[in-house]
Amino acid sequence: MDTRQIRYFLAVVDHGGFGRAATALDVAQPTLSQSVKSLERDLGAGLFHRAAHGVVLTAAGRAFLAPARQLMRGVALVVERDTVDVVAPAPLGAHPGAKLAGSFARERPGVHVNLDLAGDDEIPQRVRDGASEIGLVYLPAARPGLTEVELGVHELVLAYPPKTTPPPRIQLKTLNGATLLGVTEGSAPRLVVEAALRAAGVRTRVAIEAGRRDLLVELVLAGAGPAFFTDAAAPAAAARGAVVRRLDPPLRLPYGLVHRTAELSTVAAAFVEHALRS
Repeated sequence: MDTRQIRYFLAVVDHGGFGRAATALDVAQPTLSQSVKSLERDLGAGLFHRAAHGVVLTAAGRAFLAPARQLMRGVALVVERDTVDVVAPAPLGAHPGAKLAGSFARERPGVHVNLDLAGDDEIPQRVRDGASEIGLVYLPAARPGLTEVELGVHELVLAYPPKTTPPPRIQLKTLNGATLLGVTEGSAPRLVVEAALRAAGVRTRVAIEAGRRDLLVELVLAGAGPAFFTDAAAPAAAARGAVVRRLDPPLRLPYGLVHRTAELSTVAAAFVEHALRS
């Protein structure tokens, strides 16, 4: 077994198939396939089920995935520069993720920060599997095997289209029967909003669902309706003409870091310490 075999295995996982992995790695597909087969012989187990539209990990493949990622991370730390991989949902990637990554890189020249985006529900598994060493997430949530480090709180606000005149403060009961714009179903901000609306006995309708926050801003500005944003994202929307209102009582979303309970790499531990100081 060698690191090239493991790198090829991880590429097939990450790209969802041998052809796409070979293209990403700029190697011939037969070469990649033969390397993975050799790895399977070394391990004494098949790693993939070949399917019509790609590949699926076998039980052995799933068991090997996290150790493979950890091994390649360790190799990278020895033979390359210090690297920390952080994954976050889009709102937290923008704030505080971008600021934390930038200030950490300035504090430690030579450190390489990979800041990636993923859905709220994907992040814990990516951290468990070792695809990312640190996750920036909304708290709290049931994440067995992961350690949580709280960093701060976002407050949810309502952004209305330009030239509208909502009340200075918005009470949830006044939204009964309203048509809203929404982020992806199952995301942490939407779950908090839906729970609060249910508790207040309020029914609303989501007219348009946008998977990306920047698209949601454009919809509000185009007059499609109001939408919930975090207070960190609201100033940019307000600067472009959106009318932003706070809620009474406020809805808050704590956020923080998650990482595997096992010992962190030196650079990842330094990132956690930096985030707490910041």
